[in-house]
Amino acid sequence: MKDFPEVNGWTVVPLSGDLDDFEAREIRRLLDVLADGGAVRMVIDLASVGFVDSTGLNVLLGAARRLRADHGVLRLAGAAPRVRDVLELSGVAAVLPLYPDVAAACA
Repeated sequence: MKDFPEVNGWTVVPLSGDLDDFEAREIRRLLDVLADGGAVRMVIDLASVGFVDSTGLNVLLGAARRLRADHGVLRLAGAAPRVRDVLELSGVAAVLPLYPDVAAACA
């Protein structure tokens, strides 16, 4: 497994492409492995994500629930306007904090 950068104690997980049904299983597995390895403060970098569907939203919410159960936190950063709209319209943005970029999320 590749290493993920840590910034101010936050594990930064850059995603790219589409966060959809085809990719959801792999992303869920990745986030579970990171949490199993002790990462309890994660920032999901969405800057290179072009599309999110309901399955992708559920992956993000599931990861947030898991981290909260372990007294952790999940933050989202860098969402493009199209992705940000989906996060806001779906109500996910009310549950998961959205930050303009990774630097702000890790501050």
